Amino acid sequence: MLSQKILSIFLIFTLPSYIISAPSSHSKCPKLGANEPLIKYNVLLKTSSANYDSVVKNHFEMLQECLQKEKINVHKFDFSSVKDTKNDNAIFDFSVNGMIAGYTTTFTKSFVVDYLSKLDDVELVEADGVIKNAFDIGISNSTGFERRAERDATNIPNLDRIDQEKYPLDNKYKYPDSAGTGVDIYVLDTGIYLDHEEFQGRGGTTLVEKSFCDEITDDDGHGTNVASIIAGKTYGVANKANLIGIKIAGKTCPITSQNIINGITYVMQHKKDNPDKKIVINLSAVNRNGDEALKTVARQAVAAGIHFIAGAGNDNRDACLYAPGAVETVITVAATKITIPPNRQDWATEFTNWGKCVTIFAPGVDIQAAGIGSTSEIVKTVGTSVAAPHVTGAMALILADGDLDYDPEQAKAKLLSYATKDQIKGLDYRPTANLLLRVPPIN
Repeated sequence: MLSQKILSIFLIFTLPSYIISAPSSHSKCPKLGANEPLIKYNVLLKTSSANYDSVVKNHFEMLQECLQKEKINVHKFDFSSVKDTKNDNAIFDFSVNGMIAGYTTTFTKSFVVDYLSKLDDVELVEADGVIKNAFDIGISNSTGFERRAERDATNIPNLDRIDQEKYPLDNKYKYPDSAGTGVDIYVLDTGIYLDHEEFQGRGGTTLVEKSFCDEITDDDGHGTNVASIIAGKTYGVANKANLIGIKIAGKTCPITSQNIINGITYVMQHKKDNPDKKIVINLSAVNRNGDEALKTVARQAVAAGIHFIAGAGNDNRDACLYAPGAVETVITVAATKITIPPNRQDWATEFTNWGKCVTIFAPGVDIQAAGIGSTSEIVKTVGTSVAAPHVTGAMALILADGDLDYDPEQAKAKLLSYATKDQIKGLDYRPTANLLLRVPPIN
């Protein structure tokens, strides 16, 4: 009798939470919704350190058993083996144990509205989609590769500018000799053209470790541009840092929130597996549609100890309207241009986004970078897409310089303490912190 009473009390207290949690048997399965189109959604689960395992287990069991979907770990899956990642029967799981839990899959709108969004274990459900003009980079021209002395910056004004506070430029690029050694920079982009001369004999490793597209080579050029500005042999800010390409877009692989989230969580998994590693993410892409899922994942990445740099966007609008740059812990980079001699000045570009969500400015016009046309091609590039990698390289210099292990907040403070202040013109009607990137000064 006593056991029966205990069982009755147990059911009274547990049944309500069971009803609003993900069911674990076919008898409790929700209806997906008949005669409705399937829409791809990004879903984040609500977890804590105490309930992570149980929440994830119950929720994914519901999806697999009730909806007959197959779970795929995106961090281990070979996306080059499939041409269509829209598979309606797949759950693309981007969870990182203890850090974040979530997935991408297709549902009907009624299932999301009437059931999924009401579950206690669901934090956010957001429709996925192709992001138009996510990179917004311009190519002004290209030339053959001209070899120069290692850090002579006579014809590289962007590097020449970021190592000194005031004009005139001295035709040199001076930086700590650690040069980013030991820092792993993950370039979430279109891949890296590994055979380019900018990545040969520079002191750091260069590789493309993962692709969320149907192939791994850089068929666009954007990722190669960005990587060479971060750590190229001649044109890079921190030429001894390790460059790790994560391909999230390409000519036949439109960039989506899903792929960006996959890339970020892939890096989070590496941080979990290697907690002592100094890891930086460069994401030179923006979503103009807010994208709460992307912002949440970026915020979690920084909380996990990853240094996160993103472009502000190129629409001459408030950067707070864009993801992931609106996230307060992400370092969001706007673009300047250097006027021609003899009266050189720093101006905010006409296109750059601005506002309180911008952390810092960096050069973003006529930036020389590696191209994909040949192993020696150098192109001139424009945009916040190429301003951001300057800051990423500077972050590598900060993290590699000395024995201190800066967390993201401390490293950001260090970055801002070095910045050149109140030199940028053209911000009268675009209220933004007047801070221009400066690499760690040489004593």
